[in-house]
Amino acid sequence: MEKRYHERNLMDFFTTFTSEEICEQYLIKVRFPDGMPCLKCGKKDFYPRLKDRRAYQCKSCKFFNRPTAGTIFHRTHTPLLEWFVAIFLVAFDKRGLSALLLSEELGLKYETAWAMLSRMRHAMAKRDATYKLRGYVEIDEMFIGASTEGGKRGRGTEKTPVLVAVSYTPVKGKDEVTGFAKLKAVDDINEETVIKFVKANVEQGATIRTDGLPVYPTVEKHGFKHDCEPIKKRKAHLVLPHVHTFISNLRSFVQGTHHGLSETHLQQYLDEFCYRFNRRHRRPELFDRLLRACLEQEETPYSALVG
Repeated sequence: MEKRYHERNLMDFFTTFTSEEICEQYLIKVRFPDGMPCLKCGKKDFYPRLKDRRAYQCKSCKFFNRPTAGTIFHRTHTPLLEWFVAIFLVAFDKRGLSALLLSEELGLKYETAWAMLSRMRHAMAKRDATYKLRGYVEIDEMFIGASTEGGKRGRGTEKTPVLVAVSYTPVKGKDEVTGFAKLKAVDDINEETVIKFVKANVEQGATIRTDGLPVYPTVEKHGFKHDCEPIKKRKAHLVLPHVHTFISNLRSFVQGTHHGLSETHLQQYLDEFCYRFNRRHRRPELFDRLLRACLEQEETPYSALVG
């Protein structure tokens, strides 16, 4: 049985995807493993590809089918080969890739590179939204943005609050094992935003560990168990070790790759970081995984990206 996700390194990628035609055929194979069906009649018999368009005419009903229809690749003027290289670079760079660097690496306009990255991040978010954290979960909050006058930090600041959840697995006689993560930028940290975040991202019945902030105990009223460990004089990273290690890595991503993030598109960057973190043990497969996510994502018009 053929593996769903192929493992690729740098040499394998660039020796495999050498032309636009190869990229297009691979896209069709990945998207339609049982053969591309006509969107109108369902038949799988086509005339040869049109020379001037990425389209195939059905022999039965004469409908013109475009293999990229309904994906982030449709209606873009960027060649598939450049898309594939961009996906590979984004998937394999642990630090993330800025639009400026991508535009320089591929010789693209900054606006084009930014739109490509934004569409990929939309696809990442949609893919991760199909999963929920389960079992044992730590939840805390962090704040992202420029410091307010006077240098106030943490709760009470004017920075953007972000809810952070990281699952973990207790192992008898050993350290707990960090699992997967979820991030959500919110307007305020209160009971309403916490419950909405937990319901959307954590399976009911899970045990939620927090630091004792009053907004968290209400999760018990909604089908979750609450493990509260007030910090008091203890260090926060000892009370919530998994979430604080994750936050530390996220801060490095924000400051190192993007040198701070604007509030407007903050959630996109959070989605990207989560997507890569949740697949950190599958790095050789990340090109195939991200390509599939992009194929499952509906078209995203530019106006939706900048809105």
